[in-house]
Amino acid sequence: MAQPGSALEWGSSGRWFESSRPDHAAAGKEPSGSFLHIQGDCLISKAAGMTVWLSKLFPDQSSRVLDAMSEVQRDVFVDPGWKRMAYTDSSLPIGHGQTISKPATVFRMLSALEPVFGGKLLEIGSGSGYLASVASRLFSRVFCVERILGLVESSRANLQRTGAGSVVVRYSDGSAGWAAHAPFDGILYSAGAPGLPASLADQLREGGLAGVPVGLKTSQEFIVWKKVHGELEKVSSFPCSFVPLIGKEGWNG
Repeated sequence: MAQPGSALEWGSSGRWFESSRPDHAAAGKEPSGSFLHIQGDCLISKAAGMTVWLSKLFPDQSSRVLDAMSEVQRDVFVDPGWKRMAYTDSSLPIGHGQTISKPATVFRMLSALEPVFGGKLLEIGSGSGYLASVASRLFSRVFCVERILGLVESSRANLQRTGAGSVVVRYSDGSAGWAAHAPFDGILYSAGAPGLPASLADQLREGGLAGVPVGLKTSQEFIVWKKVHGELEKVSSFPCSFVPLIGKEGWNG
């Protein structure tokens, strides 16, 4: 779950523009309903429209992730008062002081794990369930751990509503993973850790990939690791900003 940030919005001119004002959509800048016009009478879903500009921003990322994102209604996963902003590139409130990650961040996180698509994924800090719903279209099974009970309950309903049938959500301290279902082909932490969680290497399958935001409480580097001969090797990274990872292998451990 990401820190709140600026946004890209769909303007009345048919172009995306930068904004950090939640009142832009209310002022008529965002099209109403579940669809938006692209050209003439051509209509596509807002989720699909969102992937159009994502593909232009990050042309080297996975098209399979874009296809999966185009199938998931992001507005299902945000607080009712923010649904009009659901298809902007912004982190939004989901309740309990938490936020949903920016679409661009979700896109890059999942794209980094493309070599292990089809396998088993663990997500730590699953929030309202958006990334898990997208991931369910890419992995055979998705295991989620969330420490806030209210989000566990709502995320289960959100996942069912968006057809994510291969996802299991557990209420627990997820900072130490989920050893009972290890090893995993992929592991994603959707919360920022002060360092690499100690249990990660043990729960990742040989050849598997893990992505963890590591750094300060307010900003981190999302680092992707690959397990090679029992050791974790850094593959890639990008700057990010997530809420802090809370738990015994997090900030208060």
